[in-house]
Order: sequence, then structure tokens, then C-alpha cells
Amino acid sequence: MSFKCPFPHIDCENCDCAGITCQYLFPGLKVEWPELKGVSGLEAKRIIEHDNPKVTCVLVPQGVGVLTINCCNRVLLRLPADNCPNGPVLNRPQVG
Repeated sequence: MSFKCPFPHIDCENCDCAGITCQYLFPGLKVEWPELKGVSGLEAKRIIEHDNPKVTCVLVPQGVGVLTINCCNRVLLRLPADNCPNGPVLNRPQVG
């Protein structure tokens, strides 16, 4: 199976939080975007990185494994493998 989404290497800034529990790391910035579930991956990436410039969105095709560690500098966006990066976000985007 080939994927159309680039999967960049991003140095992980490990943290022990995810979502709203990371708020103390980002005073005044958003850490969760439940309203972006179903939005185009590229549009969600643009919005999230604008709302919180301290994080980087990673577009991940459904079915591709990602280490289950919390990185407080990233937001994973799961997208349909056959429609990446333009497909709808399948998960609830959050820092972690």
C-alpha cells in the first residue's frame, strides 16, 4: 500500500500529558480541537498550527502505526489512507 502523505520526522519533546492536561505548557494557546474532526487534513493543519505555533501537525494515514508516546510539540491527524492529505480528519486532534 502506498501513502500520499509525507510522514516527517519530528523530534519529540516528551511530556506526561495529552490534550487539556497539557494546558499548563501552553498558557493562552489551544491544546484541543474537537471541532476539526471531519475537516480536511490540510485545513486542520493550517488552523492548529495558527492557533498554537508551538506544535507541528503530522498527517498520518489510517493504518500507519505511531509510537504511543506523548510529544507535547505535536498533534497527530489521522486521515483516510486513500485520501491523504485532503481527506477528513478521523480523530479528535489534541496535543500529545
